Amino acid sequence: MKTTLKKTMAALSAAAVVAASAAVMAAPVSAASATVSVSSATLTMSELEAANYEVTLIISGSEDVTNAGFGMSLLDGLTYVDCKGTVAAMWAAAKYADGEGCWVGMAGASATPAGALGTITVTVPETAQPGDVYAVQVDTVSKVGNDAQYANMTIDTSYDVVGSNGTITITEDPTEPTTEPPTEPVTTTTTSTPTATPTTTTKAPAKSTSSPKTGDALPVAGVAVAVAVIGGVALVAKKRK
Repeated sequence: MKTTLKKTMAALSAAAVVAASAAVMAAPVSAASATVSVSSATLTMSELEAANYEVTLIISGSEDVTNAGFGMSLLDGLTYVDCKGTVAAMWAAAKYADGEGCWVGMAGASATPAGALGTITVTVPETAQPGDVYAVQVDTVSKVGNDAQYANMTIDTSYDVVGSNGTITITEDPTEPTTEPPTEPVTTTTTSTPTATPTTTTKAPAKSTSSPKTGDALPVAGVAVAVAVIGGVALVAKKRK
């Protein structure tokens, strides 16, 4: 039952894509061009691993569109996961038989404004390394040789399709900056040597040993000694007589 349902859904998707492309081909041709582009993404290894190696890119159109048909090819080992339209009711994507992309068909009564038309999700190989780049290519010719189409039927205008490819770039994780410990300021201690204060020695005046000169006044003790001496001499002279 499940197998039958899958086959039915695949057939309906393919039929919708063919119908959309056919509607575009019926539109009048214009010399103007419209660009279908795929965005690019840059991821670090950590971000890629956290996303389980799945990356979603945005598909954009440069002009308002009601009907379109174009392809997405996955290069460099990318594998297809899903492709969804901004307006789901007018979007159908048929996976390529080799699994490496899809063909998109759009059909609606009103125009989808220029800008984001849908998304495509892919898986990056688990062997990815920093510096690896993977490409998603816009196909302007289908696998069976049909040209891509792009038209706005509300103004009866169709465009030549120009493709602008997208890339997925893998980079290294940023390196944590090395923090140097703060440098302690060097403290210099200066020891000052006290200056010796010169010592001044005051000498006592020398005592005079010279006899007082005539006319000099004798101190009181000197007078008493002199009297005693004179008296002694006089006393000795008296005894001798």
